[in-house]
Amino acid sequence: MQIRYPKSFFKLLFVGFMLAVLPLLVGLLSNILAIERLAAQSQRAVYDAARIAHASRELNDTAASLERAAQQATVLRDATLWEGYRNFRARFRDAGSRLTEMPLETEIRKTLDDLLQQESALHEALTRNGTTVAEATATARRYAEISAATGILLDGSSTLIDREAESLRDLAAQTESQARTQLLVLLPLAIFVVAGFTYLLARPIKELNQGIRDLGERRLDTRIEVTGPEDLEQLGRQLDWLRLRLIQLEEQKSRFLRHVSHELKTPLTILREGSELLAEEVAGSLSERQREIVLILKQNSLELQRLIETLLRHGEAEFHLAPVKLQTVKPAQIIAAIVERQKLACAPRRIRVTQQIEDFVMQTDPERLRVVLDNLLSNAAKYSPDDGEIVVTARRQEGWAVLEVLDQGPGVAPAERERIFEPFYRGSADAAGAVRGSGLGLSIARDHVLAMGGNITVGEGQGRFTVTLPLGTP
Repeated sequence: MQIRYPKSFFKLLFVGFMLAVLPLLVGLLSNILAIERLAAQSQRAVYDAARIAHASRELNDTAASLERAAQQATVLRDATLWEGYRNFRARFRDAGSRLTEMPLETEIRKTLDDLLQQESALHEALTRNGTTVAEATATARRYAEISAATGILLDGSSTLIDREAESLRDLAAQTESQARTQLLVLLPLAIFVVAGFTYLLARPIKELNQGIRDLGERRLDTRIEVTGPEDLEQLGRQLDWLRLRLIQLEEQKSRFLRHVSHELKTPLTILREGSELLAEEVAGSLSERQREIVLILKQNSLELQRLIETLLRHGEAEFHLAPVKLQTVKPAQIIAAIVERQKLACAPRRIRVTQQIEDFVMQTDPERLRVVLDNLLSNAAKYSPDDGEIVVTARRQEGWAVLEVLDQGPGVAPAERERIFEPFYRGSADAAGAVRGSGLGLSIARDHVLAMGGNITVGEGQGRFTVTLPLGTP
Protein backbone atom coordinates (compact mmCIF):
# COMPACT_ATOMS: atom_id res chain seq x y z
CA MET A 1 0.00 0.00 0.00
CA GLN A 2 1.35 3.39 -1.02
CA ILE A 3 1.86 5.72 1.93
CA ARG A 4 0.96 9.35 1.29
CA TYR A 5 3.43 11.67 2.98
CA PRO A 6 3.03 15.42 3.50
CA LYS A 7 5.27 17.67 1.43
CA SER A 8 7.55 18.74 4.26
CA PHE A 9 9.49 16.62 6.72
CA PHE A 10 8.89 19.20 9.44
CA LYS A 11 5.16 19.15 8.65
CA LEU A 12 5.17 15.38 9.09
CA LEU A 13 7.04 15.80 12.37
CA PHE A 14 4.53 18.42 13.55
CA VAL A 15 1.52 16.28 12.58
CA GLY A 16 3.01 13.26 14.33
CA PHE A 17 3.66 15.27 17.47
CA MET A 18 0.15 16.70 17.49
CA LEU A 19 -1.51 13.32 16.92
CA ALA A 20 0.57 11.77 19.69
CA VAL A 21 -0.21 14.56 22.14
CA LEU A 22 -3.90 15.06 21.20
CA PRO A 23 -5.29 11.90 22.91
CA LEU A 24 -3.37 12.75 26.06
CA LEU A 25 -4.69 16.34 25.96
CA VAL A 26 -8.25 15.07 25.51
CA GLY A 27 -7.85 12.74 28.48
CA LEU A 28 -6.26 15.49 30.55
CA LEU A 29 -9.05 17.99 29.77
CA SER A 30 -11.71 15.37 30.47
CA ASN A 31 -10.16 14.59 33.84
CA ILE A 32 -9.84 18.30 34.66
CA LEU A 33 -13.55 18.80 33.93
CA ALA A 34 -14.49 15.75 36.01
CA ILE A 35 -12.36 16.95 38.91
CA GLU A 36 -13.83 20.45 38.66
CA ARG A 37 -17.33 18.97 38.67
CA LEU A 38 -16.47 16.83 41.68
CA ALA A 39 -14.94 19.80 43.48
CA ALA A 40 -17.97 22.03 42.76
CA GLN A 41 -20.41 19.38 43.88
CA SER A 42 -18.36 18.67 47.00
CA GLN A 43 -18.21 22.35 47.85
CA ARG A 44 -21.96 22.76 47.32
CA ALA A 45 -22.78 19.64 49.29
CA VAL A 46 -20.58 20.64 52.20
CA TYR A 47 -22.00 24.15 52.20
CA ASP A 48 -25.63 22.94 52.07
CA ALA A 49 -24.99 20.27 54.71
CA ALA A 50 -23.46 22.82 57.05
CA ARG A 51 -26.40 25.21 56.58
CA ILE A 52 -28.99 22.47 57.09
CA ALA A 53 -27.20 21.16 60.17
CA HIS A 54 -26.90 24.65 61.67
CA ALA A 55 -30.53 25.56 60.95
CA SER A 56 -31.83 22.19 62.24
CA ARG A 57 -29.84 22.48 65.45
CA GLU A 58 -30.98 26.08 65.96
CA LEU A 59 -34.58 25.01 65.32
CA ASN A 60 -34.26 22.18 67.84
CA ASP A 61 -32.67 24.39 70.50
CA THR A 62 -35.26 27.15 69.97
CA ALA A 63 -38.12 24.64 70.18
CA ALA A 64 -36.98 23.55 73.66
CA SER A 65 -36.72 27.16 74.83
CA LEU A 66 -40.05 27.97 73.24
CA GLU A 67 -41.72 25.10 75.17
CA ARG A 68 -40.43 26.37 78.51
CA ALA A 69 -41.35 30.01 77.73
CA ALA A 70 -44.91 29.05 76.70
CA GLN A 71 -45.55 27.03 79.88
CA GLN A 72 -44.13 29.74 82.16
CA ALA A 73 -46.08 32.53 80.43
CA THR A 74 -49.41 30.65 80.65
CA VAL A 75 -48.97 29.75 84.32
CA LEU A 76 -47.59 33.04 85.66
CA ARG A 77 -49.38 35.42 83.28
CA ASP A 78 -46.39 37.77 83.36
CA ALA A 79 -45.93 40.32 80.54
CA THR A 80 -42.12 39.86 80.55
CA LEU A 81 -42.51 36.12 80.15
CA TRP A 82 -44.92 36.66 77.26
CA GLU A 83 -42.34 38.94 75.65
CA GLY A 84 -39.72 36.20 76.00
CA TYR A 85 -42.13 33.70 74.48
CA ARG A 86 -42.66 35.96 71.46
CA ASN A 87 -38.89 36.38 70.98
CA PHE A 88 -38.29 32.61 71.05
CA ARG A 89 -41.17 32.09 68.66
CA ALA A 90 -39.72 34.69 66.23
CA ARG A 91 -36.35 32.88 66.32
CA PHE A 92 -38.12 29.54 65.79
CA ARG A 93 -40.03 30.84 62.77
CA ASP A 94 -36.89 32.43 61.33
CA ALA A 95 -34.91 29.18 61.62
CA GLY A 96 -37.82 27.25 60.09
CA SER A 97 -38.11 29.76 57.22
CA ARG A 98 -34.40 29.52 56.47
CA LEU A 99 -34.57 25.73 56.56
CA THR A 100 -37.43 25.65 54.05
CA GLU A 101 -35.25 27.55 51.53
CA MET A 102 -32.59 24.85 51.62
CA PRO A 103 -32.42 21.75 49.36
CA LEU A 104 -34.23 19.17 51.48
CA GLU A 105 -35.56 15.76 50.69
CA THR A 106 -39.33 15.50 50.19
CA GLU A 107 -39.93 13.61 53.43
CA ILE A 108 -37.91 16.07 55.52
CA ARG A 109 -39.56 19.04 53.84
CA LYS A 110 -43.06 17.59 54.59
CA THR A 111 -42.06 17.05 58.23
CA LEU A 112 -40.83 20.65 58.44
CA ASP A 113 -44.02 22.04 56.89
CA ASP A 114 -46.20 20.02 59.28
CA LEU A 115 -44.07 21.20 62.18
CA LEU A 116 -44.44 24.86 61.24
CA GLN A 117 -48.21 24.48 60.71
CA GLN A 118 -48.55 22.72 64.07
CA GLU A 119 -46.63 25.50 65.80
CA SER A 120 -48.83 28.12 64.15
CA ALA A 121 -51.94 26.31 65.35
CA LEU A 122 -50.60 26.08 68.92
CA HIS A 123 -49.69 29.74 68.95
CA GLU A 124 -53.14 30.71 67.68
CA ALA A 125 -54.82 28.57 70.35
CA LEU A 126 -52.51 29.91 73.05
CA THR A 127 -53.14 33.59 72.23
CA ARG A 128 -56.82 33.34 71.41
CA ASN A 129 -59.03 35.66 73.50
CA GLY A 130 -61.21 33.95 76.06
CA THR A 131 -58.87 31.02 76.57
CA THR A 132 -58.93 29.80 80.16
CA VAL A 133 -55.80 29.17 82.20
CA ALA A 134 -56.37 25.45 82.08
CA GLU A 135 -56.77 25.44 78.32
CA ALA A 136 -53.68 27.64 77.84
CA THR A 137 -51.66 25.36 80.11
CA ALA A 138 -52.74 22.30 78.16
CA THR A 139 -51.87 24.01 74.91
CA ALA A 140 -48.42 25.06 76.22
CA ARG A 141 -47.67 21.44 77.16
CA ARG A 142 -48.23 20.46 73.55
CA TYR A 143 -45.09 22.45 72.65
CA ALA A 144 -43.26 19.37 73.85
CA GLU A 145 -44.50 17.69 70.67
CA ILE A 146 -42.88 20.53 68.69
CA SER A 147 -39.60 19.96 70.52
CA ALA A 148 -39.76 16.20 69.86
CA ALA A 149 -40.54 16.81 66.16
CA THR A 150 -37.52 19.12 65.80
CA GLY A 151 -35.36 16.34 67.29
CA ILE A 152 -36.64 13.98 64.62
CA LEU A 153 -35.97 16.67 62.03
CA LEU A 154 -32.40 17.08 63.34
CA ASP A 155 -31.82 13.32 63.05
CA GLY A 156 -33.19 13.42 59.50
CA SER A 157 -30.78 16.26 58.64
CA SER A 158 -27.84 14.20 59.96
CA THR A 159 -28.98 11.26 57.85
CA LEU A 160 -29.20 13.59 54.83
CA ILE A 161 -25.63 14.74 55.42
CA ASP A 162 -24.43 11.15 55.62
CA ARG A 163 -26.16 10.35 52.35
CA GLU A 164 -24.53 13.38 50.69
CA ALA A 165 -21.12 12.25 51.91
CA GLU A 166 -21.76 8.75 50.52
CA SER A 167 -22.85 10.29 47.23
CA LEU A 168 -19.62 12.28 47.08
CA ARG A 169 -17.59 9.15 47.74
CA ASP A 170 -19.41 7.39 44.90
CA LEU A 171 -18.78 10.32 42.56
CA ALA A 172 -15.09 10.37 43.49
CA ALA A 173 -14.81 6.63 42.82
CA GLN A 174 -16.59 7.09 39.49
CA THR A 175 -14.25 9.92 38.52
CA GLU A 176 -11.22 7.81 39.45
CA SER A 177 -12.57 4.87 37.44
CA GLN A 178 -13.17 7.16 34.46
CA ALA A 179 -9.60 8.51 34.68
CA ARG A 180 -8.17 4.98 34.77
CA THR A 181 -10.30 3.91 31.80
CA GLN A 182 -9.16 6.92 29.80
CA LEU A 183 -5.55 6.18 30.71
CA LEU A 184 -5.88 2.55 29.61
CA VAL A 185 -7.44 3.63 26.31
CA LEU A 186 -5.50 6.78 25.47
CA LEU A 187 -2.01 5.63 26.49
CA PRO A 188 -1.93 2.65 24.06
CA LEU A 189 -3.42 4.92 21.40
CA ALA A 190 -0.67 7.49 21.95
CA ILE A 191 1.97 4.74 21.88
CA PHE A 192 0.51 3.39 18.64
CA VAL A 193 0.57 6.86 17.07
CA VAL A 194 4.16 7.45 18.22
CA ALA A 195 5.25 4.04 16.87
CA GLY A 196 3.51 4.69 13.55
CA PHE A 197 5.07 8.08 13.04
CA THR A 198 8.44 6.78 14.21
CA TYR A 199 8.26 4.26 11.39
CA LEU A 200 7.19 6.95 8.92
CA LEU A 201 10.08 9.17 10.02
CA ALA A 202 12.67 6.40 10.25
CA ARG A 203 11.91 4.90 6.84
CA PRO A 204 13.15 7.80 4.64
CA ILE A 205 16.06 8.46 7.00
CA LYS A 206 17.07 4.80 6.75
CA GLU A 207 16.87 4.98 2.95
CA LEU A 208 19.02 8.13 2.96
CA ASN A 209 21.55 6.45 5.25
CA GLN A 210 21.70 3.39 3.00
CA GLY A 211 22.14 5.60 -0.06
CA ILE A 212 25.03 7.49 1.55
CA ARG A 213 26.58 4.19 2.67
CA ASP A 214 26.35 2.83 -0.89
CA LEU A 215 28.07 5.95 -2.22
CA GLY A 216 30.80 5.68 0.40
CA GLU A 217 31.41 2.00 -0.43
CA ARG A 218 31.27 2.61 -4.21
CA ARG A 219 28.19 0.46 -4.74
CA LEU A 220 27.04 2.56 -7.65
CA ASP A 221 24.87 0.05 -9.51
CA THR A 222 21.85 0.47 -7.20
CA ARG A 223 19.56 3.44 -7.74
CA ILE A 224 18.95 5.62 -4.69
CA GLU A 225 15.24 6.09 -4.03
CA VAL A 226 13.77 7.79 -0.96
CA THR A 227 10.04 7.56 -0.18
CA GLY A 228 8.79 10.19 2.21
CA PRO A 229 8.07 13.90 2.39
CA GLU A 230 8.80 15.87 -0.75
CA ASP A 231 11.92 17.57 0.64
CA LEU A 232 13.46 14.21 1.59
CA GLU A 233 12.54 12.73 -1.79
CA GLN A 234 14.30 15.70 -3.41
CA LEU A 235 17.36 14.95 -1.27
CA GLY A 236 17.20 11.34 -2.46
CA ARG A 237 17.13 12.52 -6.07
CA GLN A 238 20.21 14.66 -5.39
CA LEU A 239 22.02 11.63 -3.98
CA ASP A 240 21.09 9.59 -7.04
CA TRP A 241 22.40 12.40 -9.25
CA LEU A 242 25.63 12.22 -7.27
CA ARG A 243 25.71 8.44 -7.84
CA LEU A 244 25.39 8.94 -11.61
CA ARG A 245 28.09 11.60 -11.51
CA LEU A 246 30.44 9.24 -9.68
CA ILE A 247 29.78 6.58 -12.31
CA GLN A 248 30.72 9.09 -15.01
CA LEU A 249 33.89 10.02 -13.17
CA GLU A 250 34.85 6.37 -12.74
CA GLU A 251 34.32 5.81 -16.46
CA GLN A 252 36.40 8.88 -17.30
CA LYS A 253 39.18 7.68 -15.01
CA SER A 254 39.18 4.21 -16.54
CA ARG A 255 39.16 5.69 -20.04
CA PHE A 256 42.04 7.97 -19.16
CA LEU A 257 44.10 5.11 -17.74
CA ARG A 258 43.41 2.97 -20.81
CA HIS A 259 44.49 5.77 -23.13
CA VAL A 260 47.61 6.48 -21.09
CA SER A 261 48.57 2.81 -21.01
CA HIS A 262 48.06 2.50 -24.77
CA GLU A 263 50.08 5.62 -25.53
CA LEU A 264 52.91 4.56 -23.20
CA LYS A 265 53.06 0.89 -24.15
CA THR A 266 53.67 1.55 -27.84
CA PRO A 267 56.96 3.47 -27.46
CA LEU A 268 57.90 1.24 -24.53
CA THR A 269 57.54 -1.85 -26.69
CA ILE A 270 59.76 -0.31 -29.34
CA LEU A 271 62.31 0.66 -26.69
CA ARG A 272 62.37 -2.87 -25.26
CA GLU A 273 62.65 -4.50 -28.68
CA GLY A 274 65.47 -2.16 -29.61
CA SER A 275 67.36 -2.90 -26.40
CA GLU A 276 66.80 -6.66 -26.96
CA LEU A 277 68.21 -6.40 -30.51
CA LEU A 278 71.23 -4.48 -29.27
CA ALA A 279 71.78 -6.98 -26.46
CA GLU A 280 71.65 -9.85 -28.99
CA GLU A 281 74.25 -7.95 -31.15
CA VAL A 282 71.98 -8.08 -34.19
CA ALA A 283 73.38 -4.70 -35.32
CA GLY A 284 76.93 -5.73 -34.67
CA SER A 285 79.33 -6.60 -31.91
CA LEU A 286 79.26 -4.50 -28.73
CA SER A 287 82.09 -3.47 -26.52
CA GLU A 288 82.01 -4.08 -22.79
CA ARG A 289 80.96 -0.46 -22.14
CA GLN A 290 78.22 -0.69 -24.77
CA ARG A 291 76.88 -3.91 -23.20
CA GLU A 292 76.61 -2.10 -19.84
CA ILE A 293 74.64 0.73 -21.46
CA VAL A 294 72.33 -1.74 -23.23
CA LEU A 295 71.78 -3.57 -19.94
CA ILE A 296 70.87 -0.27 -18.27
CA LEU A 297 68.37 0.46 -21.08
CA LYS A 298 66.88 -3.00 -20.74
CA GLN A 299 66.54 -2.78 -16.95
CA ASN A 300 64.97 0.67 -17.05
CA SER A 301 62.52 -0.37 -19.76
CA LEU A 302 61.45 -3.21 -17.49
CA GLU A 303 61.17 -0.75 -14.59
CA LEU A 304 59.08 1.60 -16.74
CA GLN A 305 56.78 -1.27 -17.67
CA ARG A 306 56.36 -2.15 -14.00
CA LEU A 307 55.54 1.47 -13.14
CA ILE A 308 52.87 1.59 -15.84
CA GLU A 309 51.32 -1.63 -14.59
CA THR A 310 51.42 -0.24 -11.03
CA LEU A 311 49.58 2.88 -12.16
CA LEU A 312 46.91 0.81 -13.88
CA ARG A 313 46.43 -1.36 -10.79
CA HIS A 314 46.15 1.59 -8.42
CA GLY A 315 42.37 1.93 -8.80
CA GLU A 316 41.91 -1.78 -8.11
CA ALA A 317 43.91 -1.50 -4.91
CA GLU A 318 41.01 0.07 -3.05
CA PHE A 319 39.69 -2.79 -0.93
CA HIS A 320 36.02 -1.99 -1.40
CA LEU A 321 36.15 -2.33 -5.20
CA ALA A 322 37.32 -5.93 -5.31
CA PRO A 323 36.19 -8.52 -2.75
CA VAL A 324 38.78 -10.45 -0.78
CA LYS A 325 39.02 -14.02 -2.10
CA LEU A 326 40.21 -16.18 0.78
CA GLN A 327 42.21 -19.29 0.00
CA THR A 328 44.50 -21.60 1.91
CA VAL A 329 48.05 -20.61 0.97
CA LYS A 330 51.61 -21.09 2.11
CA PRO A 331 53.42 -17.78 2.55
CA ALA A 332 56.73 -19.55 1.89
CA GLN A 333 55.71 -20.43 -1.70
CA ILE A 334 54.50 -16.92 -2.52
CA ILE A 335 57.62 -15.31 -1.04
CA ALA A 336 59.90 -17.69 -2.96
CA ALA A 337 58.18 -16.84 -6.26
CA ILE A 338 58.47 -13.09 -5.62
CA VAL A 339 62.15 -13.32 -4.63
CA GLU A 340 62.86 -15.26 -7.81
CA ARG A 341 61.16 -12.60 -9.94
CA GLN A 342 63.06 -9.75 -8.21
CA LYS A 343 66.47 -11.35 -8.82
CA LEU A 344 66.87 -9.46 -12.10
CA ALA A 345 66.38 -6.11 -10.39
CA CYS A 346 68.78 -7.03 -7.57
CA ALA A 347 71.54 -8.62 -9.70
CA PRO A 348 73.13 -5.45 -11.23
CA ARG A 349 73.84 -4.06 -7.71
CA ARG A 350 74.64 -7.46 -6.23
CA ILE A 351 71.88 -7.31 -3.63
CA ARG A 352 71.34 -10.56 -1.74
CA VAL A 353 67.85 -11.66 -0.60
CA THR A 354 67.76 -13.90 2.48
CA GLN A 355 64.62 -15.79 3.44
CA GLN A 356 63.79 -16.76 7.04
CA ILE A 357 60.43 -18.41 6.55
CA GLU A 358 58.46 -20.69 8.86
CA ASP A 359 56.49 -23.41 7.10
CA PHE A 360 52.82 -22.71 7.88
CA VAL A 361 49.53 -22.11 6.07
CA MET A 362 46.98 -19.32 6.40
CA GLN A 363 43.65 -18.19 4.99
CA THR A 364 44.12 -15.08 2.87
CA ASP A 365 43.87 -13.64 -0.63
CA PRO A 366 46.97 -14.94 -2.46
CA GLU A 367 46.88 -12.28 -5.20
CA ARG A 368 46.66 -9.45 -2.70
CA LEU A 369 49.44 -10.99 -0.59
CA ARG A 370 51.59 -11.28 -3.71
CA VAL A 371 51.05 -7.60 -4.58
CA VAL A 372 51.91 -6.55 -0.99
CA LEU A 373 55.14 -8.54 -0.83
CA ASP A 374 56.12 -7.62 -4.41
CA ASN A 375 55.80 -3.90 -3.64
CA LEU A 376 57.67 -4.19 -0.34
CA LEU A 377 60.54 -6.20 -1.87
CA SER A 378 60.74 -3.85 -4.85
CA ASN A 379 60.85 -0.87 -2.47
CA ALA A 380 63.60 -2.54 -0.44
CA ALA A 381 65.64 -3.19 -3.62
CA LYS A 382 65.39 0.51 -4.63
CA TYR A 383 66.79 1.80 -1.34
CA SER A 384 69.33 -0.96 -0.58
CA PRO A 385 72.97 -0.03 -1.14
CA ASP A 386 75.17 -1.94 -3.56
CA ASP A 387 76.26 -5.31 -2.15
CA GLY A 388 73.51 -4.94 0.45
CA GLU A 389 71.21 -7.60 1.90
CA ILE A 390 67.44 -7.84 2.10
CA VAL A 391 65.95 -10.14 4.74
CA VAL A 392 62.39 -11.46 4.29
CA THR A 393 60.89 -13.20 7.34
CA ALA A 394 57.55 -14.90 7.96
CA ARG A 395 56.38 -16.40 11.25
CA ARG A 396 53.25 -17.20 13.24
CA GLN A 397 52.51 -15.24 16.39
CA GLU A 398 49.35 -15.75 18.53
CA GLY A 399 46.92 -16.34 15.69
CA TRP A 400 48.57 -13.87 13.33
CA ALA A 401 51.02 -14.14 10.46
CA VAL A 402 53.87 -11.62 10.82
CA LEU A 403 55.76 -10.82 7.58
CA GLU A 404 58.76 -8.49 7.58
CA VAL A 405 60.98 -7.03 4.85
CA LEU A 406 64.25 -5.53 6.14
CA ASP A 407 66.88 -3.74 4.05
CA GLN A 408 70.10 -1.85 4.77
CA GLY A 409 68.91 1.41 3.27
CA PRO A 410 68.46 4.74 5.08
CA GLY A 411 64.94 3.89 6.26
CA VAL A 412 62.04 6.30 6.65
CA ALA A 413 62.52 9.58 8.48
CA PRO A 414 60.33 9.91 11.64
CA ALA A 415 58.57 12.98 10.22
CA GLU A 416 57.56 11.01 7.10
CA ARG A 417 56.21 7.82 8.69
CA GLU A 418 52.63 9.16 8.86
CA ARG A 419 52.61 10.05 5.16
CA ILE A 420 54.74 7.31 3.64
CA PHE A 421 51.62 5.28 2.76
CA GLU A 422 49.82 8.16 1.01
CA PRO A 423 49.38 7.82 -2.78
CA PHE A 424 52.16 9.43 -4.84
CA TYR A 425 54.08 10.47 -1.73
CA ARG A 426 57.80 9.83 -2.03
CA GLY A 427 60.09 10.22 0.93
CA SER A 428 63.18 12.39 1.09
CA ALA A 429 65.58 9.42 1.02
CA ASP A 430 67.31 8.91 -2.33
CA ALA A 431 66.86 5.57 -4.04
CA ALA A 432 70.03 3.71 -4.83
CA GLY A 433 68.65 2.57 -8.19
CA ALA A 434 68.63 4.60 -11.35
CA VAL A 435 64.85 5.16 -11.46
CA ARG A 436 62.89 7.03 -8.79
CA GLY A 437 59.65 5.33 -7.70
CA SER A 438 56.11 6.58 -8.45
CA GLY A 439 55.00 6.79 -4.79
CA LEU A 440 52.18 4.26 -5.33
CA GLY A 441 53.76 0.99 -4.19
CA LEU A 442 53.42 1.45 -0.43
CA SER A 443 49.95 2.99 -0.80
CA ILE A 444 48.77 -0.04 -2.77
CA ALA A 445 50.38 -2.40 -0.25
CA ARG A 446 48.58 -0.70 2.66
CA ASP A 447 45.20 -0.83 0.88
CA HIS A 448 45.55 -4.56 0.26
CA VAL A 449 46.70 -5.24 3.83
CA LEU A 450 43.72 -3.36 5.28
CA ALA A 451 41.38 -5.19 2.91
CA MET A 452 42.65 -8.50 4.29
CA GLY A 453 42.02 -7.34 7.87
CA GLY A 454 45.64 -6.74 8.77
CA ASN A 455 48.02 -3.90 9.54
CA ILE A 456 51.27 -2.55 8.11
CA THR A 457 53.85 -0.49 9.99
CA VAL A 458 57.20 1.06 9.25
CA GLY A 459 60.06 0.60 11.71
CA GLU A 460 62.83 2.83 12.95
CA GLY A 461 66.40 2.89 11.71
CA GLN A 462 67.11 1.01 8.46
CA GLY A 463 64.30 0.03 6.13
CA ARG A 464 61.84 -2.21 7.99
CA PHE A 465 58.23 -2.88 7.03
CA THR A 466 56.09 -5.25 9.10
CA VAL A 467 52.83 -6.73 7.86
CA THR A 468 50.46 -8.45 10.32
CA LEU A 469 47.65 -10.59 8.87
CA PRO A 470 45.12 -12.92 10.52
CA LEU A 471 45.92 -16.61 10.08
CA GLY A 472 42.25 -17.44 9.63
CA THR A 473 40.99 -21.05 9.93
CA PRO A 474 42.68 -23.02 7.19
